[in-house]
Amino acid sequence: MTQQEASSPAEQDGPFAELLDIRPGESANGVGTAFMTVADKHRQRAGAVQGGILVALADYAFFRACRSVLKEGEHAVTIELKLNFIAPAREGELTARTNIKSRGGRIIVGDMEITGPDGSLIATGLGTYMTVYDRRTTPKLD
Repeated sequence: MTQQEASSPAEQDGPFAELLDIRPGESANGVGTAFMTVADKHRQRAGAVQGGILVALADYAFFRACRSVLKEGEHAVTIELKLNFIAPAREGELTARTNIKSRGGRIIVGDMEITGPDGSLIATGLGTYMTVYDRRTTPKLD
């Protein structure tokens, strides 16, 4: 899926991403991407994108990468995420990309990267997701 194909709200995975104007991208073979065009509402007083929004963008790309490796009935939730901010993001299109590095029994580890419109590195990080099952449809285990 290209950036342009993923831009409609109907293709969003949830209302939170839509609230921040984060658009889904690729979700295949352990790779996930997400896109966001910087707007005034994303900036803090110094003019750069607020750090928590960058974390949300990276986490959303990670979710999309995880989704591509989940089995039927599995879901994934973030249990740890660390992001190092390298440079300020001030304008243009931001791209977050995650690559799954390890998929164990229930633990998924991936690295994340956010780049600016010119390909410059904005942030890099590492995260961990855990697979869970919908309790409404999965029998309780004793």
